[in-house]
Amino acid sequence: SCYPLSGVDVGRPLPQPRLRRQLTKHVVTRWYRAPELILLQPYTSAVDIWSLGCIFAELLSMQEESVPAFEDRRPLFPGGSCYPLSGEGGAGNDERLDQLSVIFDVIGTPRPEDTVGAAGSAKEFLDSIRPNPVCRLEEMYPGADPDAVSLLKSMLQFNPARRCTVDEALEHRFLQKVRRRAVEVSAGTSYR
Repeated sequence: SCYPLSGVDVGRPLPQPRLRRQLTKHVVTRWYRAPELILLQPYTSAVDIWSLGCIFAELLSMQEESVPAFEDRRPLFPGGSCYPLSGEGGAGNDERLDQLSVIFDVIGTPRPEDTVGAAGSAKEFLDSIRPNPVCRLEEMYPGADPDAVSLLKSMLQFNPARRCTVDEALEHRFLQKVRRRAVEVSAGTSYR
């Protein structure tokens, strides 16, 4: 052998390092970022459903009845900053461009029972925001099928525990006509 193995028992497997999963806070483009990421709170795969909801909303805006002129189409949540992730400070920023303000202009401010899990500065921020009513997505997307709007609403819940899961989205009425269960492949493990 070219390499001496002093002090190593060749018959015994090497000890495996204990790995701890470190989740990043910058996981998705600002306009598709779920509120729990912006608020630097723990997150689950529900952030992916939020992002899919944002993309789905853009698809709904492509219907001529919803947004007649293609140049008027835009993302659902086109914020300009993402405090605290942008590091630009909260107080001096134009509130209308803050990502959470843009989100709350559409989905409304969260109900108190949906902010129970928030902690620290996230809880302070949520307690300080002005109340906003829920925007009627049916009015934003008048050309959309009511079932499509229903699915969109279930994807864009502030509370990740209230957001639909992938399986629930696939079971939704809107997708029943196009779903082909015979060709679906599932990992068999549910991640939440």
